Amino acid sequence: MVQLTPNHPYVTLRVKFKKVGSLQYISHLDLVRTMHKIIVRAKLPVWYTAGYNPKPKMIFAAPLSIGTESVCEFMDIRLIDDISPELAKARLNENMTDEMQVLDAYYTEGKLTELRWLEYDFIICTDNASDSLADECERALLSDSVTVEKKTKPGEPTVTTNIAPMIKSARATYRDGLIHINAVLSADPSSFLNPEYIIRALRDSVGILKNPRLTEESYSIMRCGAYREDMTDFR
Repeated sequence: MVQLTPNHPYVTLRVKFKKVGSLQYISHLDLVRTMHKIIVRAKLPVWYTAGYNPKPKMIFAAPLSIGTESVCEFMDIRLIDDISPELAKARLNENMTDEMQVLDAYYTEGKLTELRWLEYDFIICTDNASDSLADECERALLSDSVTVEKKTKPGEPTVTTNIAPMIKSARATYRDGLIHINAVLSADPSSFLNPEYIIRALRDSVGILKNPRLTEESYSIMRCGAYREDMTDFR
């Protein structure tokens, strides 16, 4: 481990990775701990923080909610040496499972805060799924008012919030007995929209996923795209 002062020069390696399958159920804190161990085992020339408890400098974009899969997670790692991104990718993947793999690695001077929109695919297995229900879901998400009950701080009452301004686009279709929804949601830190609120809003407005026998209905969420403000690909 090389411990340097904060003013020591460094380069930023941006890592795009997937987190799917059973790993959708680990928390962001667990992910940070796991990535720390992976980076150490990969023997990357990492820049460490100063102090009595030095840690590798890692920054994640838009932490993923538990229960959501993703094929476009981003992490910035500070390095003290300019090694080949392909070598860094190979070393990291050697220490990962099939459910979490690095898809791309490259040097960047851009900021993770440039991320403004995230794209999600929802697959919903619900009673009475049909073309008409898909149309109803789409109309609900594109309306001027899409309200959900959001919790604030523990012990405080929930607040009714209109999430419509945080939904850039939504398209719902019916295929093979399932409702498929593709939606682009805000990733701005000041107005980040948890994709679970889309499910919550549709449950309240159109009545999906209301079967009391919970095992007979289900849904999945996959984060599948990331964009800048102008909708160009984020990288």
